[in-house]
Amino acid sequence: MHTENKTNTVSLSVSTWVFMVFFMLSPICAAKKMDVLFIAIDDMNDWTTVFDKNNPIQTPNLERLAARGAFFEKAYCASASCNPSRTATLTGLRPSTSGVYNNPDPWAEMLPEVITLPQAFKHNGYAAIGAGKIFTHGKAGIEQKDNPSFDAFYKLQPAGKSKLHADKPHMNYNGYPGRKRFFDWGEHDTDKQADEHTVEYVNEVMASHPREKPLFLAAGIYRPHMPFFAPPRTFEKYPFNTLRMPPMPENDLADVPPLGVEMARISLDGWNYVSQKPDDHPGSLKKMVQSYQAASDFADEMVGRLLDQLDKTGRAENTIIVLWSDHGYHLGDKTSCGKTTLWEKANHVPFIIVAPGITQPGTRIDTPVSLVDIYPTLLDLAGLPAKPDLDGQSLVPLLKDPQAKWERPALMTEGRGNHAVRSRDWRYIRYKDGTEELYDCKTDDPWNHTNLLAGEDKDNYTAVVAEHKKWLPETEAPERGPLHKSMNKKR
Repeated sequence: MHTENKTNTVSLSVSTWVFMVFFMLSPICAAKKMDVLFIAIDDMNDWTTVFDKNNPIQTPNLERLAARGAFFEKAYCASASCNPSRTATLTGLRPSTSGVYNNPDPWAEMLPEVITLPQAFKHNGYAAIGAGKIFTHGKAGIEQKDNPSFDAFYKLQPAGKSKLHADKPHMNYNGYPGRKRFFDWGEHDTDKQADEHTVEYVNEVMASHPREKPLFLAAGIYRPHMPFFAPPRTFEKYPFNTLRMPPMPENDLADVPPLGVEMARISLDGWNYVSQKPDDHPGSLKKMVQSYQAASDFADEMVGRLLDQLDKTGRAENTIIVLWSDHGYHLGDKTSCGKTTLWEKANHVPFIIVAPGITQPGTRIDTPVSLVDIYPTLLDLAGLPAKPDLDGQSLVPLLKDPQAKWERPALMTEGRGNHAVRSRDWRYIRYKDGTEELYDCKTDDPWNHTNLLAGEDKDNYTAVVAEHKKWLPETEAPERGPLHKSMNKKR
């Protein structure tokens, strides 16, 4: 009798204790939703040390961040233009779904019912705050007036002027007056660059935001976007006389279909402008490449300031960090100086996720993924309701197991009907007129110099082409932005 009562008493005490612990911890866990630090970098390509220590552009802070979590070695933008790429990332919809194909397309006007990534967090109890360049700048980046994505947003500040190119007499850029403002580079002589204003604002939010309110905090770093401005101390890391230049074989576009060459027209114009000048000219290709490297280095410095502040505030252990670049950049390779192509250097981007309790420090994942996967991944990591209408899929299985099965390659689009499919070993491109390119990306041709479908042995790759072609979109949204309307009027 005594023993039985003792047993019952112990059982009751344990049950009561378990219930009380659950009752006490449940609201605490609910109050401790993971914060999100969402870092977007503009125009940073893959020629950085976070990809390979032998690359020339030094990114120690991206390396430092990657060491905390998972670095995706083969991450690709949805489109190599600012607005289509950012719209795809922030809505989870590829250009072929949304119809946002071009930089001038007003995404909010074209997609009035869409729920953006920051809004998804707002709808689930988060404060959404941002600064800098998150959506594209200018008219195309204007949000819905009555339904903003952010509770508070600090706009991107003016870029200022460079010391060397303040008057820009040599930067007329082939008579394109609208581009002269941006087609510039050199040492910056102002007290603060635009990104420093952005980072100061974001760091203040990190320091002052109440812990009881979960936070989605976005920092949009504008560099290395043109104009390629950076402080003198940054240029010192990339001496002009020993500067590394990309490989630039002659006649690199000889095996590219006409539509591929036409797609690169703006980039080719940039090449034509800078390549005609001697190296010591301030508007030369070599000076442009040096300035891009310095501006990328400066962007990495801004990431370091954000990480320092996050650690200082003690929020890091409860913060999911996502860093990505909207697209890459050609620096003379492929006879191009810019983006808007379907080749590797315009599409391959740095992408890092740090998710406490999920990612293992120093993980490197070589599965090809897309930036449209960010939206569903963050919902999954934060424990928020999934959205089945998104084009991407959660990367959490890869974060938990980098060897997990992943069937889908990355898909890129540059204008309606033009697509690239990037698998682990190949880049397949098909243009809207049916012409094609195929590049071996294993080790043989990372710079996409040799189109295998232009050679005599192209029939050897029939199976490879067929495997990649099946991933092209079956249907595509019509072009309906202002650029498309303007072109129709001209016709």
